[in-house]
Amino acid sequence: MKKIYVLLMQTFTVPAQIIKVFTLYKYSHVGISLSSDCDIIYSFGRRKWNSILNSGFSMEHKDGDFFKNFKDTTCRIYEVEVSDDQYKIVKDILEQMQENQDYYKYDYFGLITRYFRIPFRVKNRYVCSYFVASVLKKAGIYDFSKEVFFVQPKDFEKIHIFKEIYTGKFLSYK
Repeated sequence: MKKIYVLLMQTFTVPAQIIKVFTLYKYSHVGISLSSDCDIIYSFGRRKWNSILNSGFSMEHKDGDFFKNFKDTTCRIYEVEVSDDQYKIVKDILEQMQENQDYYKYDYFGLITRYFRIPFRVKNRYVCSYFVASVLKKAGIYDFSKEVFFVQPKDFEKIHIFKEIYTGKFLSYK
């Protein structure tokens, strides 16, 4: 058995604050990590800390520019045990997306369609919660009771197989 980590985050950026207003939820961002220190978080969001326009598949390093500039980011971290096969699937998905990251874009339009519960998708476009939910489903780790397209950050706190291991400022974690 291996473990993966799902992070709910509030970065206090302008987009995060806007998302928070519409979702009425403390956390506006979701990421996934393969290591217990959560040194690298995979998600969909900014590719550079100072630009929301260049967004898509991203890898945020704990000691990288994003968290240096958004030091007050808070989070809730969940750990989930997975089989070796499930772990490999997750790892393979993340590696494939990393190798082809130019093909994956942030789904700005999808934020609107999700809010109005319109099932409109564009290939290779994700928001963070849709991305993480898709990875969990493809790996056979968790299947939401709704289309992964409609999964929101708050849906992750209700997953019975998740074990909450930390709540607080991200940079204070381990």
